[in-house]
Amino acid sequence: MRKVLVSLLMIQTIVTLAVAGGFFAYTRLGMAVAALYGGGIGLVVSVLLAWRMDRASRPGAGVAGLFLGALERMVFVIAAFAVGLAVMKLAPLALIAGFIGAEFAYYIAAGLFRRHA
Repeated sequence: MRKVLVSLLMIQTIVTLAVAGGFFAYTRLGMAVAALYGGGIGLVVSVLLAWRMDRASRPGAGVAGLFLGALERMVFVIAAFAVGLAVMKLAPLALIAGFIGAEFAYYIAAGLFRRHA
């Protein structure tokens, strides 16, 4: 499981860097930073998901842990977006693009890994 997680995170990181690089090449540094922040949110969400899935696979673990994990991830994403937009004043478009890029990469890579497993 750890090897798959590392591979997923690497793919997400590459996509996040590509999105940020695109913003840097065509706009300004602030947009690239916002895209990196958004991609970072996606990476943290992936780690939280893997951590909760690992805990749920242990004997005696209930389904409630998975629901708590989903709630935990939603609260984290909302809080991280709030900090990025309201406190750090990051560009909304780039932040959302970075997050979507990382999440898209996660789902595409997870599907590929599942198909080849």
